[in-house]
This record gives sequence, structure tokens and C-alpha cells, in this order.
Amino acid sequence: MQERAPKLQRLTAAALLILSLGGCTVMSEAETPDPSEPSPRPAAEVLPELETILPDLLTLSGEGSLLAVQQLKEESCLDPLQEHNWNTRTRALGWLVGRYADHESAQGAMNAWKSHLETVGWVRDEELRNEPETNGDVHVMRYHNADLQLSARYDHAELTSSRNVSVVITSPCLKNPDNHRMTRSKLDPDYGVSSKYYDSDAEKADPAQAGAP
Repeated sequence: MQERAPKLQRLTAAALLILSLGGCTVMSEAETPDPSEPSPRPAAEVLPELETILPDLLTLSGEGSLLAVQQLKEESCLDPLQEHNWNTRTRALGWLVGRYADHESAQGAMNAWKSHLETVGWVRDEELRNEPETNGDVHVMRYHNADLQLSARYDHAELTSSRNVSVVITSPCLKNPDNHRMTRSKLDPDYGVSSKYYDSDAEKADPAQAGAP
């Protein structure tokens, strides 16, 4: 089975923008890590933590949203147009995307997330608020908690009247050996899909995949 093509049709403009903001900066192999920063954890250690955080945020998202997990996996920090061994520098990524029918619902989700995150220990680094009818960013929040970074964005697309909400959580990039196999969470929509970078055979053998199409 061929590896499934990216599900671009499910990505909103707001989701693409937040991913770029939360994304891992392409790093050269020559860069020296800052000794004051904690050592990056392998993505396989971070994903179980994200498997708890993202469902909590989904629960708080309120009724009437189409918010869902878009990605929950280890991903490459390298430029796919310039590099071939994508598995040699990676990070953990959790990504929620959804949309709401009105401002009150979208803003309600952002407010609920803000309260929850600050209650459980996330530190707010930045916050931006604009008028509800702004074409573009209405509410943006950025947090950190230990080695994790979180960006939440509520965007209004005036042309389509859509109100899109996204959350991206990432860990720092980590250098891996050439034979490193990347990891996907069972909550990732592509779990079990054939890939040369992920152990898709083990994923397909997982009992959790028994009822999958």
C-alpha cells in the first residue's frame, strides 16, 4: 500500500499559519545547543504526554466544533526539499484543527483553554486579541511548559465567514542516528498507514488497528 498523500483538503489557512509559527526551525547539523536549555527528550517519550494533553483540550472545546486531531506524531525538523534523511533530526508534534459557526463558540474554546492551561502549569509567553470581525487573527496565545511549546490561534476568514481554531504543541528538535524509526501515536489519523519513516508494520499489527479500515 502506498503512503497516503497529505490531507491538505482538511487544512485551513489558519491551521497552516499556526503550524508555521509553531513549527521547528530548520537547523544545520553544525549548530551547538544552548547549555542552559534542558536536553531534548526523544519524541517517543513526549507523545504519551501529548496523548493526555490533546484529549483534555478537545473536551474543553465545547459543542458545535469540528475540532479533531490532525497530527500526533514524531516529525522531521529538516527541510524535505533539501534533506533526504528526515529521520535524523525530529521532534514531537501534536496538532488540533477545527472551526466554529460563530464567534462566541470559538472564543469560548479559547477562553476555556486559557483557564485550563494556566491552572495546570503552562506559562503564557504572549497573547494577542483583536475585534471579532477582524479578517485574520482574532485571538492568539503562546505558552511553554518545561520543554514543550504551545500555540493556540483563533482566526476569522472574512471571505468565507469561517472561524477557525488551531492548537500546536511541539518539543525541541533532537538529533537521531541514521537508522532511527519515527513514531506515531495511535491518535494520529495516519497510524497504520505505510511509510518508510515509521514502523507501519508494527502499527498494523497493533490490536488497536483490528477494526480500522
